[in-house]
Amino acid sequence: MKLKIHRGAAQIGGNIVEIATKSTKIILDCGRNLPPLDDPKAADDMEIDGLTRGESAYAAVFVTHYHADHCGLAERVNADIPIYMSEDTKNVLDVIADFINRPLPRVNKILNPGHEERIGDIKVVPLNVYHSAMGAMAFLVEADGQKLLYTGDFNRIDETFYTLIDQVDILLCEGTNIGARNGMTEQDVELDAARIMRETDGPVFVLCSTTNIERVRRIERACNKSGRTMAIDPFMKAVTDKAASQLLLVNPVGFVPNFITEEKTPRIYKYLARDFMTFAGARAVSKMTNLTFMVRQSMGEFLERLNRLSALKGSTLIYSMWRGYENTAYTKKFLDLCRSLGMNIEYLHASGHAYREILETTVSRLNPKTLIPIHTESAETFCEMYDNVVTLCDGEVFDCERL
Repeated sequence: MKLKIHRGAAQIGGNIVEIATKSTKIILDCGRNLPPLDDPKAADDMEIDGLTRGESAYAAVFVTHYHADHCGLAERVNADIPIYMSEDTKNVLDVIADFINRPLPRVNKILNPGHEERIGDIKVVPLNVYHSAMGAMAFLVEADGQKLLYTGDFNRIDETFYTLIDQVDILLCEGTNIGARNGMTEQDVELDAARIMRETDGPVFVLCSTTNIERVRRIERACNKSGRTMAIDPFMKAVTDKAASQLLLVNPVGFVPNFITEEKTPRIYKYLARDFMTFAGARAVSKMTNLTFMVRQSMGEFLERLNRLSALKGSTLIYSMWRGYENTAYTKKFLDLCRSLGMNIEYLHASGHAYREILETTVSRLNPKTLIPIHTESAETFCEMYDNVVTLCDGEVFDCERL
């Protein structure tokens, strides 16, 4: 068995990993490069012979989760190469495609945790991990008498995960936060958010990723603890409906932040029409008390309408995202608007990636013969911590029989 990291060996995002035997080749993740912060639509010109162009040379593509830096190039994969992913991943990608009016993703087979897939002489077992994307998976790959575990992205792993794995030969481990210790946890976010909600007299707004179901769950718990009701827009309603097995919002208020018509936005309208009676406009929600609105940067005009109906001075925005987004014109404009409306801004965020302590536990429990970092800009930190680390360059082939 041979391993090649086409991209992602020494950067965060854009993961594309090849596993090959003499007769079979597969791809783990087909991620788009993380674009420049102020150019989210920047092109990614990555092409791979046999995968995105030319005669197909790969038997399958396995996707760990729905973040674009792990699946963003799936639409370019040759049509005769099957794509595998979890049902949650497919469901969220379907909703996103509807709301941005893009083609629905091509998915050839749904993966079930713990159920092995045989691709030629390669066995792949998908395993659940926790990340800021529901349905995220790691992949245990077995071929030529070798076991490789690719973690994908994760922030924690439960005990069941380890009961399904014997010692692995190779651990291909993400290391986004290998240099960070004792970061804020989702439990911390929940408790601090509840405190902020209790201390705020007016409405509270939470700026976070709509598809971060763990964060949404924690904010709802904070609402319950503080006597507030969560308010969500049609996109969040569509996503949370897909997450019903993991998240059941209790009587949220629905609000419509912008004008939706069947003629101009038919794919979005179908979600609104299905639950039409549960959504209200700005005027109606402005009269409700103790609401916590889940918002995005695109909702500036909605906040201005609310402010005209009922002044937002003294209300609070909880910024629950990576602080780096503050440097983008898109986010800065939104935050400047909030400040101009007299809103207080509180920062409250937990990373979707494992901090150093969790990474140390993972390596210790799996006890790999070889540890290969990926999705990190700090591979040297792994080298300082362990004596069995092999660092690869993008495009370099690692022969697992070297072990």
